[in-house]
Amino acid sequence: MVYFAPRMLLAMLLGPICCLLAPTAWGDETRVSISGYDPVAYFADGKPVPGKTEFEYVWHDARWRFANAAHRDLFATDPEHYAPQYDGYCAMGVADVAVFGPHKDTVDPEAWAIVDGKLYLTHTRHTMDRWRPNLAENIKRADENRSTVEQQPEPVIVGPPCADRPPSVIVSVQGGGRRVNVGGQLALDKDGNVIGKGDMRAQIEQAGKNVQTCLEAAGAKLSDLVLTRAYVTDGDAFKANAGLLARYLGPQSPNSTVSAVPMLAAGSGFLVEIEAVANLK
Repeated sequence: MVYFAPRMLLAMLLGPICCLLAPTAWGDETRVSISGYDPVAYFADGKPVPGKTEFEYVWHDARWRFANAAHRDLFATDPEHYAPQYDGYCAMGVADVAVFGPHKDTVDPEAWAIVDGKLYLTHTRHTMDRWRPNLAENIKRADENRSTVEQQPEPVIVGPPCADRPPSVIVSVQGGGRRVNVGGQLALDKDGNVIGKGDMRAQIEQAGKNVQTCLEAAGAKLSDLVLTRAYVTDGDAFKANAGLLARYLGPQSPNSTVSAVPMLAAGSGFLVEIEAVANLK
């Protein structure tokens, strides 16, 4: 049995959607899993619910937070049942996507699915969309990679000027390499104002600038780019202006993709969202 988050189900019905480095766990402090969201709520309430600091339980070297004492006690009784798979790291990352190799990555608490009674989370909702089509194979591969990934360093979140949601993350991969996954960039200026409402060309330009800025903040150059992923509300309008993106991100690699979506999660004022992946020295 497979149960997808209501927002994911809606997306399926509608159609195909000097820098500051802040580690996800600081020093020797036990990390907070799944951004402090309540793992039991996915089962009991059928939705993501933020946990509270007064209801915590430490398990598998992580702090788990809960909305109430009852949920905490349920988890303590049977943590293997309620905890997300792979200790709350991105299921797609552990499954070994071709670009990264098996790795630990952060998750969006809104990007979730319950499959055969087990909870899975992914880095973003877009990642969940890529994880779903090969569900059984991805779960099998992640289960096989789990013991290897457990030994890897924690992912590191790139702070400002990169947007904090979705985060841009530096991950470690097999062989000692590191890569940066630039979270989806929108047509926003440094003050958070929308640029180019209704204007695809202006929004491509601003989103491209933001990706470039975030790459620089992570210590990457344009020559380090592996691919970009663009999510657009109007495929024809994007194609007509796609050459503009090369001004900021260089020629697109064969692995880069463009996906048409009915609407971006950020809202109706946004026409394009661009992710990027780059190698780090």
